[in-house]
Amino acid sequence: MEQEIRLNSSLRTEIDLPCPEGGPAYRAVAEAWFTAALTELAGALGEEFGYDLDLSARASTITGGSSTYGPPGSFWASLLVTRASGHQVETHWSPKNWRTFLRDMEKMPPEAKVQLAVVGPDGFPGEPWLDVSVVRERDAPDWIALVADRTTEEFGDPGTRAEAQSRWTAFLRSQAHAHETVLFGEVADDAELATGRTALEAALGLFQDDTFTELDSMLRGYGWITICSPGVVEVLGGIDRLRNTGAFFAVEPLARGGALLRATEHIWEYGPASVDAVFRALAPALPPGEASPAISSDIVRLAFEDASQVGRS
Repeated sequence: MEQEIRLNSSLRTEIDLPCPEGGPAYRAVAEAWFTAALTELAGALGEEFGYDLDLSARASTITGGSSTYGPPGSFWASLLVTRASGHQVETHWSPKNWRTFLRDMEKMPPEAKVQLAVVGPDGFPGEPWLDVSVVRERDAPDWIALVADRTTEEFGDPGTRAEAQSRWTAFLRSQAHAHETVLFGEVADDAELATGRTALEAALGLFQDDTFTELDSMLRGYGWITICSPGVVEVLGGIDRLRNTGAFFAVEPLARGGALLRATEHIWEYGPASVDAVFRALAPALPPGEASPAISSDIVRLAFEDASQVGRS
């Protein structure tokens, strides 16, 4: 076993799918994702959350960002929708606003997000937090990304990390099996939060419109857990070949020929040697080019080599 690693400040789970056809189908996928992620990934952060929560009284005191969201340490929840025009509408959590938010999903917006957070010392939403999003990239509208990001304080506590890991792995597995058309997915602590890019996309200078169209045969990146499309599994030589690489703690077949790959038993064991083994096992399905280290305070869990050159020396 490798020396234990310390996770970066946030952890992401994501699955990418073909965009559902029509507003009602889009809403059904989005609502199922929001409700599952809010229930299963919030952990202790969600103890004060419920669908009957109404923050209207506190929200009425917030004007122009000049007032605080509540006493430090109190719970906050908000809903945000990015319109097709680019205009963002953010509201506090209330049963009425939640119903409106779900109706907005039928318009298939570029982004919709629910955030749970603890109010920080400055009176604004702080840490810990959980963001649950459905993203439809403007430049790649035929696909959607179902995303959940959360602070990693649970994994820094030996008393809570096993239970937290169990929730995250069970959640991604259930979602991967619930969506037969899943094309890519991951659990990783080095995604680029501002853009939604994987660490590999950022390191190669790629964007989602470069990679989403290739998911039938190419991965967007790789992490502690990586989900491959059926076409990617074929490029990689099939389930047996993936198992025989020795790079994965578990290789789980998915519907229609996809696979869920878990690099190590525990995420805190996913150190440099494991990262390198995963990179080499997945190299035939990774974008070509030598990844460049980013200027960031986060540790980027990549092999800084050109995947297209693996095995050629």
